[in-house]
Amino acid sequence: MKKPAFIKIAERELEFISKDKFAVTLLVILPVIVYLFLSFVYIKGALRDIPVAVYDADHSEVSRTVTSMIESSPAMNITYYLSSGDELEDFFLKHDELALFYIPSGFAKDIYRNKSTRLVVFTNSANIVYGNMMYREAATIAGTVSAGITISRLEHAGIDHNTSMGLIMPVKVYSKILFNPWFNYLYYLVPGIMTVLLQMFIFFVSARAFNKEIRFGTLHEMVETGNGSALQILTGKLLAYLSYGLSIIMLIAIIFMLFDIPFKQKIVELIVLFTIFTIVNISLGFMLSATIDDELVALDLAFFYNSPAFVFSGFTFPLFGMPFFNSLYGQFIPYTHFLHAYFKLYQMGAPFHYIIPDLKILVVFMATGLITTYVALRLRIKEETETNQIPVSETV
Repeated sequence: MKKPAFIKIAERELEFISKDKFAVTLLVILPVIVYLFLSFVYIKGALRDIPVAVYDADHSEVSRTVTSMIESSPAMNITYYLSSGDELEDFFLKHDELALFYIPSGFAKDIYRNKSTRLVVFTNSANIVYGNMMYREAATIAGTVSAGITISRLEHAGIDHNTSMGLIMPVKVYSKILFNPWFNYLYYLVPGIMTVLLQMFIFFVSARAFNKEIRFGTLHEMVETGNGSALQILTGKLLAYLSYGLSIIMLIAIIFMLFDIPFKQKIVELIVLFTIFTIVNISLGFMLSATIDDELVALDLAFFYNSPAFVFSGFTFPLFGMPFFNSLYGQFIPYTHFLHAYFKLYQMGAPFHYIIPDLKILVVFMATGLITTYVALRLRIKEETETNQIPVSETV
C-alpha cells in the first residue's frame, strides 16, 4: 500500500532530526540532563536551618526563652552567639549568617514593667527569600512571647486560661492553604521551569524546519516527497516535531513521579493542554522558518521572543504588578496563557471547562502560526516547481 505523502515527509523529517546534532541536543540530551539537574537542586523543597546569630544583651529568663524559640524553629539554626566585643555594623560583612536577633539590655524588665520593648532583627535581605522568611519567623516569635506574657499576667490576676486567651486574641485568624501548602520549591519552581524549557526546546528546533532545506539545498526533494502539497508537507513535519514534543512531555511526567511532585488527577486534561501547547510552539517556530530564509536570523528572533517568557508570564512576579506595556507583552507570549491553565489543572485540580478561555487563546496562536506557514509554504512550492519544473500530483 502506498504511503501518504505526509507520512513520507514525517519519516524524512524524523530521520533528519536524528542526524542533526543541534536538534538531538535540544530535544533529547538537554531535557534529560537539565530536568534531572533542576529536580535535584530543589529536592529539599523548603528552606530549613538558615544560619542566624543571636546577641543576648539581657541574659534573662525571658531572653533565654526567646533564644530557645529561635533555635527550635525548623527554618533557623543558631550558628553564632555575639558578645559585647562584636561590632553590629559590619557583622554581615564578616559572617555567613543571614539574620541577627538582638535582644537589648533591660528586655525582661521593660516587659514586667508594662513598658513596650523591641526584639530587633537585622536581616541580610540581599536575597529577598531569606529576608521575607526571617521577618515572618521573627513576627511569629515576638507574637508568641507577647501572648505568653500577657496570659501569665492575666492568670496571676485570677482570670482563667480560656478567658485570658479570649482577651488577648478576640479575633483568631484561621488560614487554610489550599494549593502547595508545603511552600515547597520543588513543587512550584521545577514544574514551571520544565514547561518554559519545553517551549524553548520545541520552538528553537521548529524555527529551522524549512530554512534548513534551503541551506542544505534539499528544498526540491522536500517538495517532491510531499507531492507539491503544502498541506501534506506541513502536516508531516508537524507530526515529526510533535512526536519529539510528546517524548519531552513524557519525561516531565516521569520527573513528577520520580520526585513525588503532587498533582491533581487531571491526566487526560493535562495531556490535552500539553499537546496543544506543543503544537502552538511548533507552529510559531514553523512560521519563522517558513518566512525567514536565514536560519541564524530565525533562531535569533526565536531566542528574542522566548527568552523573556519566564519573566513576563507572571510566574515570578504577577502581571498586574508590572507596568502596562510589560503586562501587555506577556499576553503575546503563549506560555503566559499555558501557565494560567497549567496551574489550574495540576495544582488546583480545576474542571476542564475552567481552562477553555486559555485554550481559546492558545488556539489563536496556533492558527496564526499554521496559516502563515501554509501560505508561505505555498509560495515557496510554487517558486520551486516553476524554477525546477518539478512534476507534482497535488498542488493544495
